[in-house]
Amino acid sequence: MTSNSGESRSIQSQSSAQQRISNLHGQAQRARRGWRPWMLFLVCSLFYFYEFFARVAPGVLQPELMRVTGSSQGEFGLAMGMYFLAYAPSQLLVGRLLDRFGVRAVVAPAALVVALGCLLFASTNNVVVLGLGRLMQGLGSSVAYLGVIYLAMIWLPPKRHGMVPGLTVAMGTLGASFAQYPLLILTKSWGWRVPLLVCTGAGLVIALMLWKLLPKRPNWFVELMREDGFDPKSPQPLASLIKEIMRDRNIWCLSLAAAGLYLPISVIGDLWGVTFLHIHSGLSTGLSSLLTTLIFIGFAAGGIATGHLSDRLKRRKILFVTGAILSSVIAVAIALTNSAPLWWNAMLMIALGLTTGSQLLAFVMTADVAKRHNRAVKLAFVNFVVMVLPVFIQPAVGFLAQIGVAKGLVPSPGQELQGYGLVVVLMFISTGLSLCVKDTKPRKEKFVIAH
Repeated sequence: MTSNSGESRSIQSQSSAQQRISNLHGQAQRARRGWRPWMLFLVCSLFYFYEFFARVAPGVLQPELMRVTGSSQGEFGLAMGMYFLAYAPSQLLVGRLLDRFGVRAVVAPAALVVALGCLLFASTNNVVVLGLGRLMQGLGSSVAYLGVIYLAMIWLPPKRHGMVPGLTVAMGTLGASFAQYPLLILTKSWGWRVPLLVCTGAGLVIALMLWKLLPKRPNWFVELMREDGFDPKSPQPLASLIKEIMRDRNIWCLSLAAAGLYLPISVIGDLWGVTFLHIHSGLSTGLSSLLTTLIFIGFAAGGIATGHLSDRLKRRKILFVTGAILSSVIAVAIALTNSAPLWWNAMLMIALGLTTGSQLLAFVMTADVAKRHNRAVKLAFVNFVVMVLPVFIQPAVGFLAQIGVAKGLVPSPGQELQGYGLVVVLMFISTGLSLCVKDTKPRKEKFVIAH
């Protein structure tokens, strides 16, 4: 009799737990309906739009900034590399903060830091202060992409997760586009300091919007984190989690492949694209800036397309590898093309961006298998590796292009190609690494409506 009673209580307990989980999934399903989740995504992605503008603007303003600071290409590249020096190491801490405190408490202060970095840029003639401003921009910007992705993984249904990185980058692309040709026009009319001062004010407004409009992390998601094994009273120490990640061979292959595949954006698009096209292809600065913008547009479109297709196919790796192969081949074609017509250069830039867009699947593949309570840290590790590489490659490209060139003189097309060649080699290495990555599928969630 006692045994039967114990079994009955056990069955009732299991049934109660299943009903509780069912109720939580029902709450999640209802919360993810309608327009509100997409509005939250849009508000948060405004910060990514803003930080991308601040990130890309120095590449367009490079001649003016080098002139007023009296710096060489290598020195300027080193100062601009401070962005990634701050951005990359901050990633793991940012991931931990997002996992513990949610999005609003982290992204709003970060937007203020980016705004202060813009203010330093607008008010100095010293390359060291430029580097300090760039450091602040990188520190604040380290929250933007992860914050948007983390918020979307909470509020949007899993069947849309594949598209999230692409849609996020589309917002960043708009920011990068405004920081290319439109910024060049404004600079010619108002000088380079005024747009950066306006950028400072915009950052203050965005920070206020983030604080006022983003909600706290919902209780139903916190309870789902508990379902994954999260204990708020004794969370896994960050050092222990990092050790666990460091022993994961797959996440290393995925991160390094993504880092190499991202170089057309982080090195060419962000900094050296305008200079490379101007010298290598003989295009004007305006046309070079316009063509560089096409890389970002293609990257956003490619990210959305591959993400959506991977959701439909329920396969990620094949698209990731295909994009790596094609982008490497196109990068070689660009290196071999220095006297082609404008339309051909434009086609190559769009194609490079489109194929590089598959890089965003690295974040989706990471989120597919990560537990809810350490998802942000694992996404942060991938982003850390992706962003730490440009810390070394941005100045390396500048220094390689300057080999044999006296200070103050412009490199020849062949010398400019020396720096670009480093990017191509690393892209081919990343293609090899992409073949070693494990495939993943979209996360399955049991959504049962609770009445």
